[in-house]
Amino acid sequence: MLKGNLKCSEINKLLIRYINFDLNKKDSLRVAIHLRNCPKCMEKYSSILKRKNELKKIFIEIEKKIRMQNEISSYIDMECGDDSRFIIEAMLICDEDYKKEFEEVNNLKNMFKITESEILNSKKTNYTQKILAKERYSNYEKIKLVNKLIPFMPYIKQKFANLP
Repeated sequence: MLKGNLKCSEINKLLIRYINFDLNKKDSLRVAIHLRNCPKCMEKYSSILKRKNELKKIFIEIEKKIRMQNEISSYIDMECGDDSRFIIEAMLICDEDYKKEFEEVNNLKNMFKITESEILNSKKTNYTQKILAKERYSNYEKIKLVNKLIPFMPYIKQKFANLP
């Protein structure tokens, strides 16, 4: 049986490059001849090609979603031109996926604003707490000093009592 002078083990090494059109004409022809004549390698080729096409569809959907999110984000932030605003508003009326994505992006932006606000408030609170802590520490130091001086108090009172 003619298999293009390649063994199945060699085909395994070249199959991905063949699928991606990354082989020279001679090697590509040899792989094609082998695949036509080897059901086992042809099955593997078909399986890989099918998986590649499935992944390609998934990536196309992801790219579409990212583009949609970017458009909606610029619309919400009022960073797009009038033409884009008109198109986005039309899409929001017509396309359910666009509406869902708009709600999702809008909710995320609102959550971000709330979180940002909470962080800023907690920083203010932390700053206030630091000031209060410093004041408490300062009072503590004063009390500590007074406690050190208490044993000498009668002596100090006596000294001041003798002054004219």
